[in-house]
Amino acid sequence: MMIKRFLISLVVVILLSLYLFIADAREKIANAEITRQQLSFLETLDLFTDTDERLVQLLADGNNEAWLHLAKHHGDSNANTAYQLAEYFRRDEQITSAQLWYQVAIRQQHVAARIALANIYFKQQQYVNIKPLLLPIAGNEKALALLYKVALYQGELAFIEDHKNMLAQGGNVGLYNELEHFAVFSDSQRQSEEKLEQHIEKKTNKNLACSVDVQLFATSLKGLRHGQQLMSAFAHHKLAKYICLRTPKYISEKAINCLHGVSENISCNASVWITRNDITSRYLGVIVEQGGANVDHGIMYIDQDDNLDVLIHELSHFIGFVDEYPLPKQHQKCQQVQQSPFAHNLVVLADFYLGEREKLRASILSQVPWRNLIKPSTPILSKYQQGWTLATPVKYQNEIGLFTTASCNKQRKTQAFKPLSSRTKLEYFELYFPERYLNIIELAPKLFLMPSYYFNLRRDLAY
Repeated sequence: MMIKRFLISLVVVILLSLYLFIADAREKIANAEITRQQLSFLETLDLFTDTDERLVQLLADGNNEAWLHLAKHHGDSNANTAYQLAEYFRRDEQITSAQLWYQVAIRQQHVAARIALANIYFKQQQYVNIKPLLLPIAGNEKALALLYKVALYQGELAFIEDHKNMLAQGGNVGLYNELEHFAVFSDSQRQSEEKLEQHIEKKTNKNLACSVDVQLFATSLKGLRHGQQLMSAFAHHKLAKYICLRTPKYISEKAINCLHGVSENISCNASVWITRNDITSRYLGVIVEQGGANVDHGIMYIDQDDNLDVLIHELSHFIGFVDEYPLPKQHQKCQQVQQSPFAHNLVVLADFYLGEREKLRASILSQVPWRNLIKPSTPILSKYQQGWTLATPVKYQNEIGLFTTASCNKQRKTQAFKPLSSRTKLEYFELYFPERYLNIIELAPKLFLMPSYYFNLRRDLAY
């Protein structure tokens, strides 16, 4: 009997101690004071509530500090908690901590953590770290889609071809169709060539409104999508009457071998274009990851974050418009007074003349492409000492005339003039493209076209 009482007392003491321990542990959890060892005991002894439930309750109570403290203890042995911690730090933009906890979850075979960490690496352009993470789960649709984005950036054509059947299935069929639209796959490039032949036939039979074609290319999925968006937006601009943009196609960055730095003008080797049989346009537009936008004779370069304003500015060079901001000192057109007109919006002429005003006016205007739009009543010469200075006076600023521009300011020997006194998109991307410049194009739409991209080919191949 005494033994029975002793055992009952012992059980009561144990249960009371257990209750007190659990109560104390819960209080420590709420106060973010529990240790890893105490948590381990609690998980063993508390048969009614597990740590996952406690974490949910802490979030419901808004006790983020306690949740964070408990989750750090629990995440070392629980993949889902480690993943939740990583997500917490990612949302709080503590990327280093997020990466550490994703790695903890990955060690515990958490698939979503692999994809989340790979996405961080992608944003950081650490492409080399992505394949080891995602290749083991390439059957996962999200993983495969991201692997394709990386393959496009890195020009891994073998991966692109080898996995396209897998990509065409399930949830990635939309991405597959998109890549086919952009002529990414070898068979879609062949289809593109066939469509091109059909386009040539149509072009032969019908007069297109635009003066020139520009075939767009991009080195990444982001660039391809951005090119498509720019193309759609440009279709509503007035310059679309003269310039036709063609659906972007894929070209690997390795193939075009760009050599510029992040803050330098984009510069790539043009020799690759001799291998493409799917181009009949006069010009090429290449969208790369980063760099300064520019036009190099028959090839326009922009980066995948450049907007429509930048695109319009650069495209205008193809059809004969020159920058109205200071050109490099060694720029060919600023070295001497022009012998003949070379642009729709710019002339480089002497700024001082001697002689009879009317004869000088006629001689000067013979060098000006927009002369037919200058009213006879709009002066271009003003009396200065024993001669005349060239420039339309400020009082005629709303007229078309000859107004000084900054294009040749770095070269003291020459002065550049433009049709309008106001600043335009040829000086600042954000400004407007003047309606009057469209009127000037109409005078001779194809007179000042840039040379085609074959110029770049001959130069880079030296033939």
